[in-house]
Amino acid sequence: MSVITPSQKRILAALVELYEKTRKPVKSGEIAKLVGRDEGTIRNLMPLLKTMKLVEAVPGPKGGYLPVVRTYEVLKLPRPSTGEEVFVYTVDGTRLDLKVTDIEFKDVFSPETCTALLKVIGNPSIVATGEKVLIGPVAGGRLIIEGRVVGHDDLHGEILMEVVSIVGIPAENVGKLISRRLVTIRPDITVREAARVLYRESIRAAPIVEDGKLLGIVTTIDIARAAHEELLDVRVVEIASKKLATIREDADILEAMEKMQRERIGRLVVIDREGRPIGIVTRTDILLRLLRPFLVLKRKGER
Repeated sequence: MSVITPSQKRILAALVELYEKTRKPVKSGEIAKLVGRDEGTIRNLMPLLKTMKLVEAVPGPKGGYLPVVRTYEVLKLPRPSTGEEVFVYTVDGTRLDLKVTDIEFKDVFSPETCTALLKVIGNPSIVATGEKVLIGPVAGGRLIIEGRVVGHDDLHGEILMEVVSIVGIPAENVGKLISRRLVTIRPDITVREAARVLYRESIRAAPIVEDGKLLGIVTTIDIARAAHEELLDVRVVEIASKKLATIREDADILEAMEKMQRERIGRLVVIDREGRPIGIVTRTDILLRLLRPFLVLKRKGER
């Protein structure tokens, strides 16, 4: 097999970068502009790369050159995928012209730091050493990696970064987080009686339900406000929150988190397919689910 020179690798990397942006045949002039070479030189080199089975030529006025599977293999890039694309972002959410094709974690046994090597399509030097970046979302939109750039290799399209944090959201339904024993309150009892129920059950909120219909939700804050206004003996439904935030039991945990953030609340009433309340999911429930893997490994380590 013929040896690929650094110059040829740079041309192939430019071809892949340009192709990934448009998914169309790439002209020799476009490659020349990106690598800073004369178009005639690029045009003369492309037949050789075609002979080496590293590019495919498309004839015609709309033609040009396309990368092939071997192009990605030579550059040590994952094969082109039709899945979700992963990009590099600044910490304020600005997307950079850097598409991530592979992530390799290094120094995983180091007690002090973990680094990640990113294979990217684009110009790695657009991120400065020391700059913080976000990578993702990866794994079906469930994982975001935050890191600090340590260095970059423009020739091979690589960025080395120190991992600051990795945030992942489990792909689970809300229904798995709730207890199937739902404490409800009748609308006709007094605020004082409702307070006793919350105290007895050690909960901070309960839905008000009549004949399976959800009428509202009463929280400890509602009761404290009623006590301040000397309304402990009125019907609880009169002081309860009527604006209900609900979520289906088959909804994703991530959807629940986004809804809580959007509506600035700490709990959602979980309903079934018929709209009947079956539980409550809180921020604490979600936090404990995120914490679970750490607790499992900690217990294993203590044995």
